[in-house]
Amino acid sequence: MSLDVQEIKSAIRIHDYISQLEKLTKLTLKNSDIMLGAPKTKLVFDLPTHNKPCYEYVEQLYQEIGDRDLLMQALRTGWHYISSNGTTIPVSKEKYFQQLNSSQAFRVAKQRGYQVPEKFLTTKQFCYGQYEAYSAMHEIMHGKALGIWSNKANFSNFMYNYAKFYKAIKLITPQFIVPSSSYQSSIPYILDQLWVASHNSNQVRLLGLEVAGEQHFLNGGHSKTLGNEKYLEKLGFEMYHVASWWCRVDPYRVVCEFLKESGIFPEAQQYLIGAELDTIDKYVCGICHRPMVRLGWDWIQQCQIGDRTVYAHKHCVAHKVADKLSTRGRLDVQSQRC
Repeated sequence: MSLDVQEIKSAIRIHDYISQLEKLTKLTLKNSDIMLGAPKTKLVFDLPTHNKPCYEYVEQLYQEIGDRDLLMQALRTGWHYISSNGTTIPVSKEKYFQQLNSSQAFRVAKQRGYQVPEKFLTTKQFCYGQYEAYSAMHEIMHGKALGIWSNKANFSNFMYNYAKFYKAIKLITPQFIVPSSSYQSSIPYILDQLWVASHNSNQVRLLGLEVAGEQHFLNGGHSKTLGNEKYLEKLGFEMYHVASWWCRVDPYRVVCEFLKESGIFPEAQQYLIGAELDTIDKYVCGICHRPMVRLGWDWIQQCQIGDRTVYAHKHCVAHKVADKLSTRGRLDVQSQRC
């Protein structure tokens, strides 16, 4: 099997990196939890029911990098318009990547009066795993990764649960600006993802998904919001922290873990191929026996080898199927000659 295949090359590189990281941090990252922090209770925001709907702030929320003040204005004056045009995710994967590379959120925050040191504008303030987690969320919300290989009986059950979940999600936006204190001039938090989900009638939940980067462990620090949940709770945010190294191996499983932990799609993991791979060491191809990662929704596939069911690289499964068809063709030709 050639190592030139991108999914295999990426897997070997990422697994090697995590092994090196374990040596540096003296932490067993490959056996770590995906969820590093989660709120103890759900936080619910009550929506006004008598205001005259206004689209002004909702429109700004779709066109610009969002912040808490803008979101609150949109919720109070135009809740009914959020996602009414079918746009749940206004920022594409490509645009998000540009935002990360240009420190755009901090530039916008500075324009809005926050104190932002110059180094935050000139140095990339993100970790590997943020983009992977956003990309996986994007694919899941567009109907990929989950339920793809479900049998007919399970698929109808999946579609019912997925439709219920999808209907509840009103907005997912990255690089969301949140005050870090009551002082507007302080350095803000930039949430990796903000999820706005409906909850009962005229209520919403605001869920922040944060990717805790490995640099926090190397520097002896913490995630930029880990440990500050009480202040963020006062602002109405539920904070969920996930491990960046897991995002580099299987961001789809990470998003499913978040959906399960938050309760907005508790069954999500049931519909993900290979969800039982609960440690990074288990991400090994059952055909070529090299490391696996899932950076694309179909990079890990299920394959039957004899009486065994294994998980394998998409590339390896394709080769296995091709070889089987080729062998069958040769046998057919030989039988015809006889």
